Amino acid sequence: MDVLSLLKQDHDSIKDLFSQFESSPRSAHDKKAALFEQIRLEVTIHSKAEEEIFYPALKAFDGEGRALVTKALQEHADVAQLLTQISRISSADERFDDKVLALIEDVDHHIVEEEGKIFQFAKENCPAEQLDQMAIEVEQRKRALERQLAA
Repeated sequence: MDVLSLLKQDHDSIKDLFSQFESSPRSAHDKKAALFEQIRLEVTIHSKAEEEIFYPALKAFDGEGRALVTKALQEHADVAQLLTQISRISSADERFDDKVLALIEDVDHHIVEEEGKIFQFAKENCPAEQLDQMAIEVEQRKRALERQLAA
């Protein structure tokens, strides 16, 4: 499996969590709090692995690669800020659902951009062996981050 397939799997997993959140009644505060924690963990691990392994490989191409990565990193920073804001409010707070829905919208937009422009750039510029090697490195980094964040 190459890194693009691996990252797409992560995106699908995150979108599944989003669907579960969106389909839960507004009054299901405990369930929504638990789903948000899963979302926060998945998005954080995924983003860090991308930032440490996938994005530097694309940034090395300068020009378009650097521009795509710069935009993606800004989107990651915006999402991280929103995750922090949401984690500071109670799931019973009337703003909780709206903030999580804003997060979902931002992440969905980022996924569309990434799976479109960024993945296409990677396919056109990175050798298949490099994409395969990055998948191994991303998987290892995600496992390390899971252990670190679970501790």
